[in-house]
Amino acid sequence: MQTGGVIEMQDIDLNLLKALDALLAERSVTHAAQRMGLSVSAMSRNLTRLRAVTGDRLLVQAGRQLVLTPYAEGLTERVAEIARSAYAILQPTRQVLDLATLERSFTLKANEGFIDLIADSLIHQLLKTAPRVRLHFVTKSDKDARPLREGAVDLEIGVLGTDAPELMTRTLFTDRFVGICRSQHPLLQAPGVTAERYASYPHVVVSRENKIYGPVDAALAGEGLQRQILMVVPGFANAINIVRQTDLIGLVPLSALGWLPASPQRAGLAEFALPVVTPAIKISAIWHPRLHADPAHRWLRETLVSLCQRKAGE
Repeated sequence: MQTGGVIEMQDIDLNLLKALDALLAERSVTHAAQRMGLSVSAMSRNLTRLRAVTGDRLLVQAGRQLVLTPYAEGLTERVAEIARSAYAILQPTRQVLDLATLERSFTLKANEGFIDLIADSLIHQLLKTAPRVRLHFVTKSDKDARPLREGAVDLEIGVLGTDAPELMTRTLFTDRFVGICRSQHPLLQAPGVTAERYASYPHVVVSRENKIYGPVDAALAGEGLQRQILMVVPGFANAINIVRQTDLIGLVPLSALGWLPASPQRAGLAEFALPVVTPAIKISAIWHPRLHADPAHRWLRETLVSLCQRKAGE
């Protein structure tokens, strides 16, 4: 559509820009066709369309050759430059990532268990490869997708708990729940940890969303049992400290204790396999698609995957 003599953008075929660049450079319909891999008749049609769009003949016959009109002469350098810019914009990005000089701040949403688990390895990796990168961890108090969508959070770590369909994920590791108690707890004495004995002791539960009951309670209910939940705390570190000093039983992901058997977190603490079966916990890196192709963000994701796989193998 043309309004007031102005051609609207939807009516402009950008392929004509490439054809115009070839025609101005080659000054020959035949050679321009060869340059673009078109037939001579197709390039002739392009020239006809260009003449209609510009209102100028562009190339005119001079003996056995074609020569540029004054208007076309004035376009030659501009068209070549614009064509190069257009090609660059419409080509896949090929950004070179220089980690040594990269200055970037990433905001990550994660719980304190993951931070305690990965922080030391992550710090060493950053100092070694990307010393100017800053990581800002924020509390994982919910599973709202808005911070990822709005750019307030670059990467979330945890279980995907939102129905936001566009979010992308990459599995970091598979976790599982374990029971914890003080090392001299009577639960560990004969006859050992049975479902009945496990349910008979008071429990401390970790919850940030007032969700007290979970997969363990569902499994116990299947056997006609119910835990006595005496206390609810917001973090795994709280539960671990309480369990060390009381007869309360705790429930935490194995990662909250660290994978190293000699971890300082385990002093005075005993872990045990649950007497009921619970589903595995898939811990993922979660991000918004707008950052998927960003080289620095991709490097951060791959670094976390590598470090988590290394931790899991220790």
